[in-house]
Amino acid sequence: MDPYKTNRLAAAIQRLLSDLIATRLKDPRVGMVAISQVGLNRDHTQAEVFVAVTGGETERQNSLVGLQAAAGFLQRELGQGLRLRSVPALRFNLDDSLDRGFGIEKVLRDLADRGEFLDEKERRRRLTLEALEPPRELVEPLRTADCVWLSGHWNPDPDCAGAMLALAAVLRGLGKDAVAFRFPDPPAGLPALPDWEATVPAEAAPALLTESPPDVVLLIDCHRTDRCGPLQDVFDRLPVVRCLDHHLVSARRAPVPGWLEPRAESSCTLAYRLIQVLTDGDPDAIDADVATNLFAGLAGDTGGFRYENVSPATFHLAGELAARGVDTAEVQHRLLHVRRREGLDLLHRALGSVTYAGGGRVAVMRVTRDMLAASGATLAESEGLVTLLTAVQGVRYAALLKEQEDGLWRISLRSHGGDVQAVAAAFGGGGHRAAAGCTLAGTADEVEAQLVEVLLAAE
Repeated sequence: MDPYKTNRLAAAIQRLLSDLIATRLKDPRVGMVAISQVGLNRDHTQAEVFVAVTGGETERQNSLVGLQAAAGFLQRELGQGLRLRSVPALRFNLDDSLDRGFGIEKVLRDLADRGEFLDEKERRRRLTLEALEPPRELVEPLRTADCVWLSGHWNPDPDCAGAMLALAAVLRGLGKDAVAFRFPDPPAGLPALPDWEATVPAEAAPALLTESPPDVVLLIDCHRTDRCGPLQDVFDRLPVVRCLDHHLVSARRAPVPGWLEPRAESSCTLAYRLIQVLTDGDPDAIDADVATNLFAGLAGDTGGFRYENVSPATFHLAGELAARGVDTAEVQHRLLHVRRREGLDLLHRALGSVTYAGGGRVAVMRVTRDMLAASGATLAESEGLVTLLTAVQGVRYAALLKEQEDGLWRISLRSHGGDVQAVAAAFGGGGHRAAAGCTLAGTADEVEAQLVEVLLAAE
């Protein structure tokens, strides 16, 4: 067995397993756990997982029992997340080698100093922009590439478009051929962003591939090629595809290599840090246009700085961008508040579909193809409607069902204090705690019933 592949698989298991234990495991016996090492046998049928546990001997043993009890669940999630045909059996062991070497207490103190044992709110409060470090597997291919293609996900939002446009402009400034793709019917406001007119229609990709294939494809605000609509067929034929995304890994397909950083509130935050690294901190690399695109995404994915994902670092970045000449009021007005009349008509029709469940804790809205035809609106104009539901008093979870075709619905989920990422993951989707999405098949009533059941169970 190739030792390089073994080490790479062990590292991938360690990363995903750490995230699953931190975000999905609810067993009260499992305390503050850090995975220090994952060892695989020759045929990858067994994985020895060594864990360090804070606390005394009782806490260690209780955590070990809880982890062993959850081994089957964790193994299934690893198989889905990493797309493994054969998943190694997990065996958890307390890491006593650290005790014998230089002391587990010192290791745990070091982890505590880095914030590993803080609750989510405190960890977010302490987060700094400098702590978000782009990995070499993303930076090096971009440094050496002559031609880079950039694409966001189908039906892009301001965060997706803003990060893509900003990175494309900076890469061109570094002397690279940067091609940014756009999809039909963009949401209102996006075409007004700087450099939007330089984007290329997605349908031009096959011809461009023949003329001048890219050295690197960079997926923005997504980590799977199947989120890129008609571009998937082209991207799946290319050898070097990387991602920049702040969403948690979904369960349907393994992510492409790159930078997945769920601590960031937006992909534009990651784009800002990547630009700093690629330009060696050149202050002139981010001009007013680049800053405007980055600010658009930052404001969009924080709901105008209203969502719980906002941290002190968010305002630090907003200030840095505003200082470069961004008209912050105009950007937020254009992207968060401007609607076409057709979009307002769609909102009127969609509001008539709203239903409540669980004593008003769950609100569901539908956007059907009939509504789109009657209003003259595009599906892109349904973006943002789901957030209206979270403003209703008593609503903890909101769901927007968007009809893609007969029997297929794209689901947007939002929460006010809950966790919709886990709900989306249960249906093969992904996202983060406050905002996530997935796709479900069935009639509208069947899909709504499934969602309501899972959302109420998430309480």
